[in-house]
Amino acid sequence: MKKPRRLYFLLICVSTSLASCGVAENKDSSPNNENEELIIQVIIESNASYASDLEVEINSRNSPQTVNELSIEVPYSKTFVIPTDAAFPISSTKVKATAGEDGDRISCKILYDEIEVATHDSEGELATAVCENKFIDNILSYQ
Repeated sequence: MKKPRRLYFLLICVSTSLASCGVAENKDSSPNNENEELIIQVIIESNASYASDLEVEINSRNSPQTVNELSIEVPYSKTFVIPTDAAFPISSTKVKATAGEDGDRISCKILYDEIEVATHDSEGELATAVCENKFIDNILSYQ
């Protein structure tokens, strides 16, 4: 089930790339055609009541987004919407967070259109979870 959705995302990126190069040109598109969007969800979970030093970086060609918070309540979830109207609309997503002092476990997940593309669990004093997904990782996973 995961591979068809990833393949769908890859096909969208390739199609968008071809369209931007003029290979699949359609100048008379109707205004009712909505641009496709990539939904990115970031999830932080911990046995602590909070997490610190949250950093989220969405490296997108037309819609880069960042979140930096000194402290967040966990569980934490944030959704980002990235337009896919450019060739290779997203190059990477990175998430980093540290468990609060009252806990010793933390995890992070990155989902693209409800498909988990990165996860990391960390345990111990000042446990820090770091998740990262690069566009090249998505391409290589199909080989």
